[in-house]
Amino acid sequence: MKYILQWTKKFSAPFDWMGEGNSAFIKYQCKHTNCYVTDDRNYFLDLKEFDAIAFNGRDVINLWPFQMPSHRSTEQKYIFGAMESADNFPACDENLDGFFNWTWTYKLDSNFKWGYFTIYNRDGLIVGPKINMVWPEMREIDDGLKNKLRKKTKVVAWFVSNCSTKSRREQYVTELSNELKKYGWSVDVYGGCGSLSCPRSSERSCFKMIEDNYHFYLSFENSFSEDYVTEKLLTALNNYAVPIVYGAADYTRFLPEGSYLNARTLGPVHLAKEMSNIMANKTKYFDFFRWRNHFVYKETDGPDVCNLCDILNNEEKLRETTVWKNFRTWWNDAKYKENCF
Repeated sequence: MKYILQWTKKFSAPFDWMGEGNSAFIKYQCKHTNCYVTDDRNYFLDLKEFDAIAFNGRDVINLWPFQMPSHRSTEQKYIFGAMESADNFPACDENLDGFFNWTWTYKLDSNFKWGYFTIYNRDGLIVGPKINMVWPEMREIDDGLKNKLRKKTKVVAWFVSNCSTKSRREQYVTELSNELKKYGWSVDVYGGCGSLSCPRSSERSCFKMIEDNYHFYLSFENSFSEDYVTEKLLTALNNYAVPIVYGAADYTRFLPEGSYLNARTLGPVHLAKEMSNIMANKTKYFDFFRWRNHFVYKETDGPDVCNLCDILNNEEKLRETTVWKNFRTWWNDAKYKENCF
């Protein structure tokens, strides 16, 4: 067995996916199921008996210095796991540099992956996302899909409940809506931040509404961090809408060129104009969906827990002496100075 101690509380992602004992590894049919998870620090008489100690990114940044393990073994792996963005949860304490052996986050250069979604090719093989994605030349969509897309009558939808974000996406949407009014359109905002309603209890019918009616969907992130691209993207992709993205990621790692619009790059004025032009040119609109001939996007929060047990069973990885000496620079990326000083 490989024993993993959750040092920080287990009720927030990604720790809530780890379950207790080896239940999660069995549930998700992982290749390895011999990993045992507990948050009981007294499970062993000595903390050094654990093969790994995991720290949740949203919690560990506030624990220094007296709430951390007082001793560790050289064989033991300290793991930084995080799904929340570095922009919202920056790591600023200098003691974090050189503390972690492995990282398990949404960032694509982590030691192992914890992502919001996985990209498969049509043969069912995992192909991304990854840092150096190579996208093929994509085929034109068939007439059946074209006929489906022709029936759309509305411009753009946004499902949102967090109305005050670090990315200030809500301000951008206000400006975009004002620009769209020049063309006779507006942004349809559903949820706590808008005038329209589609409750989460009716999620399937809400998604069907996007599929049937809306040309675009706002896949706007709440903060700006490298590689931070969440399931908001899937709301568009898997419901036959063109995603309009708003984040700090290099989106070519996640999407083929020509399958999305980048709100940050275009700005509200040019974005509104581009949306209007695309809707007026159905051939141009159809081309945004060529990716569907080649790829499938699936949410992967749960199955990515397998990566934890897999790496603990990789003897080569276990023998490696690894440490994130410049952890703060890596985690905080371009927002380091802004968030920490």
